This record gives sequence, C-alpha cells and structure tokens, in this order.
Amino acid sequence: MAAQIYPYLTFENAKEAMDYYVQNFGATILYHQPLSQQQAEDLGLNLDNLANTIFRGAFSIAGQKLICADATMASPQASSLISIMLDFYDDEGEAKELFKLLSSSDEQRVTIPFGPQNGGQMGQVIDKYGITWIIVTGSLED
Repeated sequence: MAAQIYPYLTFENAKEAMDYYVQNFGATILYHQPLSQQQAEDLGLNLDNLANTIFRGAFSIAGQKLICADATMASPQASSLISIMLDFYDDEGEAKELFKLLSSSDEQRVTIPFGPQNGGQMGQVIDKYGITWIIVTGSLED
C-alpha cells in the first residue's frame, strides 16, 4: 500500500481556523476531536473549555483533505518554505471559482493573479495564517 501525504497545519486556535477555511475557502469540516482532560493535564495546560480545543481535526478544500490541531507546545510560526498547491488539472472553471472566492476577501492577499502560466493557469494567495496557496490548472508534471 502506498503512503499518502496530508498537509498537517497547526494553529493557536484550530477551531477558529477551521471556521475561517469554511467561510473563505468553501471548506468542509470532516471531523474534530477535542483534547481530553488527561491530554490537557499531561501537556500542562489549564483549560476551562476543552470543547473549544482541537487535538486533531480534518477539513477538505476542493476535495483534498487537510489535518489540523491546536498548538500545545509553543506559538506556531508560518513558513515561506512550504506552500499548498491545489492542481485542478484540466478543470479551469473550478480553479477560477476558488481563486475568485479567495481573492474577493480582504482576509487573503493575492501575490500572483490567476492567469496563464506554463501551459496552464495559476494564481497564488497567502491566507490570514501566513499559509501560501497555489491554485493551478494543467498538470505541472510535464
């Protein structure tokens, strides 16, 4: 069996982040599991409402699964070394719709407008958490 790779995102408040992706990216929440009392104690966390925590959660954007969790050891830092690319292959319409949604909100910053790029279409935005999203059509494998 081949392994699968899933982006694993860490946030100060993953529940809030998941809601952000639902509102701004059209994401679907797949599941969320709060920290248990024992996990919170083991991590030395004094939390009043465990229901608002995310030990592990998942959501999907354009049919792609992303995993997320609350940062429990330190404040998470965005990295410019890693980007998330959604390749719509030949479905330019769906890619344009997502990019239009992303670029219509002040909560994302367009760094490359959606347009022709290497035989396909490409656009890039940075979300409010500092994560870079690249939206492309036409497979980049060629």
